[in-house]
Amino acid sequence: MSTIARAWAAFAQAAALLLIASALFFPSDIHAHALLTGSSPSSGQVFKASPTDVKLHFNEPVRVVRATVSLPDGESQDLGFWGAGGDVTIGPLPPVDDGTIIVSYRVVSEDGHPVGGTVVFHVGSTSVSAAAMGAEADAASFRLLAAAIWLTHIVSVLLVAFAVGGRFFVAVFDRGQPYLGRPSVALMAAAIVTFAAIYLQGLDEIGAGLSFAGLAPLKAGLASRSGASAILSLFAIVIAASPFTASGKPGLAAAASAMVLASTAFTFTGHCNVAAPRWLAQTCIFLHGGVLLFWIGSLLPLWRLSSPSTGRRALRSFSKAIPIPFLAMLAAGAVLAWIELPSIQSVLSSTYGRVLLLKIGLVSVLCVLAAYNRFWLTAPATRGDATARSRLRASICAEIAVAVAIVGVASLWRFAGPEQVPYLEPEPLGVHLHSESAMAQLELKPQADGHAEVRVTVLTPEFDVMEPKAIELRLTNPKEGVEAIKYDLMETDDGTWSAQVLPIERSPAGWKVDLKILIDDFTATHVEGELSEAVTSSGRNSQAHRLGRSPPP
Repeated sequence: MSTIARAWAAFAQAAALLLIASALFFPSDIHAHALLTGSSPSSGQVFKASPTDVKLHFNEPVRVVRATVSLPDGESQDLGFWGAGGDVTIGPLPPVDDGTIIVSYRVVSEDGHPVGGTVVFHVGSTSVSAAAMGAEADAASFRLLAAAIWLTHIVSVLLVAFAVGGRFFVAVFDRGQPYLGRPSVALMAAAIVTFAAIYLQGLDEIGAGLSFAGLAPLKAGLASRSGASAILSLFAIVIAASPFTASGKPGLAAAASAMVLASTAFTFTGHCNVAAPRWLAQTCIFLHGGVLLFWIGSLLPLWRLSSPSTGRRALRSFSKAIPIPFLAMLAAGAVLAWIELPSIQSVLSSTYGRVLLLKIGLVSVLCVLAAYNRFWLTAPATRGDATARSRLRASICAEIAVAVAIVGVASLWRFAGPEQVPYLEPEPLGVHLHSESAMAQLELKPQADGHAEVRVTVLTPEFDVMEPKAIELRLTNPKEGVEAIKYDLMETDDGTWSAQVLPIERSPAGWKVDLKILIDDFTATHVEGELSEAVTSSGRNSQAHRLGRSPPP
């Protein structure tokens, strides 16, 4: 077996072991970007007595970074939090006799993206207090923080590519040649970049903006998956810079191990890291990121080898060996795009899709340059053609510029927020209400923020459409201490009656509904029921099918 084959075999074996370990230790039933799907209390609710805690439900597992409460008198307090997966409880809340309570939270989703939000509810009456809204870093500070995170990520990827990918290239194709002349400089740079990346991630998680906030951001960053990724990358650079990578089989094994660690670091963060099926997404991330690091890291050694009278054998070997991993990188990237994008229509409508198109354009330019180098320049350059060598060096410089641009564009995915992730709305819930003089079909359409839109169709006992003068909706939730909330429904063009922004969670259990129907100027009737009896539209249709009749309108 050749040295190149042994190198790829060692890399593949180590990669398989780490991917298996990753599958064992991390959950698979997660999605991209945490979204709040419900809260109790819901925003806008009015209570007679102050609740003791706030329950949040997210569409994926989250890690709570911070929770605070702003009270009607302007005082702000930190709150505790507990829970598992996507269900989080914040509290205990201090007792409040009257006024508005604002509970703010900040969580980190599985892809490492911080998500913040607030739940605003009232006890007795609404109070207005500027101090109660809390203090967040201004927008300019957050923009500076985003720019700092972006630049640090670019520098980090390029540094890992230069130190680890370049070291792997030398170990495989240019054995015995020195690479890192001053390893201490590379190690110092890696330590600084790693510290900066972790601290900036921590600032983003706690919502502090670009500022010095003591040790809190460092603690938050180290506890995150992004922090784990940064630490793995640092270890990879340490291994690559160690004296064991100098030559021989130990050097080859050390260089391959550093590559595996650096590639594994990519699997800890990013949107595709939480895409399903997870095993496929993580495998593709590993391959795509690993080959990208190797490809970028090989450019500087290749530029050096393209000088006159050096590196003919290394150039020839690299040219023969690179097509397979390069094609694997492109295939893995294509699979990741297919997993992440729900439809072709979302390419231009989402930040992810627009960044993807820009990256594809740059990768296309890189492919053209790579093909030009391999099929037109490498052979004459290895034969000593001075013109070909000069053009090869210029083409490699262009490849370096394109590679830096690709890293910069891909780093923008870090800022594709939750609004860019397609969200599947739940099915509407319906419940049938009736009395001796009227029937009503009430339909609830839950919203992402825990509220709901309601539509009501009123019928006579003979199933004829009724045209009432007015309809008033009353909602109560005795279990949660929610007093009656009244809504005047508005008639729509299709003959139904509707109201929006009802404080109904995705689970309507505990809510009671009372419709006061004004049939004419002198006659009114009430229809009552419980929303816990509501079923989805598909459930109503299935039930109606089994009964052999049409579902209620």
